[in-house]
Amino acid sequence: MTTPHVVVCDASRPVELTEDLDSALEDLTRFGDHFLWVDLESPSQETFANATRRLGVSDVDFDEVTRHRSRQSATLVRGVLVVALKALHRATNEEGSALTSSQVLLFVTDKLVLSVHEGCADLFAEVRQQLRDRPECLKFGPHIIVQEVCDEIVATYDRIAHEIESDIIEVEHRVFDLHAADPLDDIYGLKREVLFFRRVEDPLHPVMSDLSRGRVPVPIGMRERFQQSLHDLDRVDNTIDSLSEQVTSVMQAHLAQVSIQQNTDMRKISSWAAIIAVPTLVAGVYGMNFTYMPELHWTIGYPLVVIVMLGACLFVYRLLKKNNWL
Repeated sequence: MTTPHVVVCDASRPVELTEDLDSALEDLTRFGDHFLWVDLESPSQETFANATRRLGVSDVDFDEVTRHRSRQSATLVRGVLVVALKALHRATNEEGSALTSSQVLLFVTDKLVLSVHEGCADLFAEVRQQLRDRPECLKFGPHIIVQEVCDEIVATYDRIAHEIESDIIEVEHRVFDLHAADPLDDIYGLKREVLFFRRVEDPLHPVMSDLSRGRVPVPIGMRERFQQSLHDLDRVDNTIDSLSEQVTSVMQAHLAQVSIQQNTDMRKISSWAAIIAVPTLVAGVYGMNFTYMPELHWTIGYPLVVIVMLGACLFVYRLLKKNNWL
């Protein structure tokens, strides 16, 4: 069974991390200026039901939470702010790289934050470290957890965008390297990554806009912080636009290179066909076996015809070579 990470948050002291939810709830009862952050990673239904029951939000449906929602959102459900986000992960191996997304759900009330996620342990560990380093920001209450998670997700987007940009530059160098392997598969792989990136990143804009403009219940002091997160997301959005244009340009350059190479190959094939046509024509004429044909009975007739054919072939070869067809 997954053990929840319970974070006791208080602006007057550093964040305290504990695994004892009962003690944290007692502490919350004694000191009204605290709030709790309970973090569940890949919880079982039993763990989730137990945590939500003890936190007083037991009407949250486990199936609804664990279902991979198709969009990101920030809504108020029965007095609980529910924020659905998507975190991105990029895995690289010998066969290439691939982007995947994972669901992040945050349930926020006046005194607690419940986060549920799968495969985002590093992201949430970084958020907890940020809160330890800057405990003064906890004065904003539970919504600071939402903002810090959003910030970390956007920072991950930005890091992945720069990784993809580096890969595009590397593939671009290979396109113009005549001795490099065909980069077409890598180009299409990067194109798929950019399109997937766009599908994940775009829906976060209305969520951040709602949080920054108070369309969902957010303390006034937090709106400016969400606005800064929105600005950071806009920068990532511009980077994705640039990546899309870059990978399209690289693909067009590669296709142009392929077209030029095919044209060069066709020139060479046509040139050799023209050279071979010369002796073929002469041999075809003398192969008609007419009785009266010049040179048939000459002593030097055969070597003369061979020399003429070789000379004509050499002439055509030099002509084509001069015109850069060979």
